[in-house]
Amino acid sequence: MKKSDYRNTYHRLVTEANLEKIKQILNKQGYYDTNTVEQIKYEEKDNLSYYILNVDSTKYIGQGAYAMLDGIFVEINSIIRQWEGIFYLPIMIIRKVTSENLKPYINPDMHKIHELIHLQYIIDHINKNPDYIEEARIYNAGSCSYADIKKSIKFELTKLFFNELPAFVADFENGERDYYLYSDGMASVAASDNKDEYVQYNLAQYIAKLRAAYISRFPDKTKEISDYIADEVNKQGKEIFGYINTMEKLAIVLFKFMFLAERYGKHFKLEECHI
Repeated sequence: MKKSDYRNTYHRLVTEANLEKIKQILNKQGYYDTNTVEQIKYEEKDNLSYYILNVDSTKYIGQGAYAMLDGIFVEINSIIRQWEGIFYLPIMIIRKVTSENLKPYINPDMHKIHELIHLQYIIDHINKNPDYIEEARIYNAGSCSYADIKKSIKFELTKLFFNELPAFVADFENGERDYYLYSDGMASVAASDNKDEYVQYNLAQYIAKLRAAYISRFPDKTKEISDYIADEVNKQGKEIFGYINTMEKLAIVLFKFMFLAERYGKHFKLEECHI
C-alpha cells in the first residue's frame, strides 16, 4: 500500500477492534506512560473514527488548552502490513475543566468539534501530500535544526493556514465568541462579534506562540526568526487574504484585543486554568 492511501489506512487502523493493539504499540514505543495509554478510548462521530484521551491535568496539553490533536509517529506493520514506513497517528486529548470560575467559558463539545475539524483536514492533507509525515518529523518547531529553520517555519505556517484557519472560522460560525489572553500570571477572557477579527486574533496568538517556541530553542537568533516568520506569514497571507502586509494586520488585531482583554475582560489567576 502506497503512502498516498493514508485516508484508507487511517480508517482501517483506527477501529475499536484495533484499540488494544494500538495501546501495545504506544507502550512499546514509549509514548505517554502505561496508565495514560490505558485511558485511551475509541470514538466515532459522523463516520469519522478517532482515539481519544481524557485527562485532568496539563501534563500532555499546553497552557490554557483544553483540547488538542497529538500527532504520534508509530510503526503499524503489525496491524496493517501493507503500509510502508512510519505512520502519523493523531490522538485527541481533552482536558477536563475543573475550575468552577472557568466552566462558563469553556465548552468541551465545541473544543471537540474544533479538533475533529483538524482531524478531517489533516487526514485529507496527508492523503494528498504523503511527504507531510516525514516533513512533520524533520521540520516541526520542537525538534528542527536551525539549519532547517526556514523550512520549519514554512511547514508550521502552512499547517496553520490549512488546518487551524478553517477550525477558527468554524468555531465562530458555531457560536464561539470568547478569546483568551495569558499574561503576568493571569488569564483574561473577553468576547468579539466580529468574525474577521476573531479569526485574525486567534491566528495572531498562534503565530506569537510559534515565534516564542522557536526563540526558546534558538535565543540568539531572535531577529532572524522574527523576520523569517513575518516574511512567510506575508507570503502565505497574501494568497489567502489578499493583504499586502498580513503580519502587520494580525499584529494590530492582536494588540487591540490584548488591550480590550486586559481592560474589559474577565480575569482569573493563572493557576485556576490549570488545576
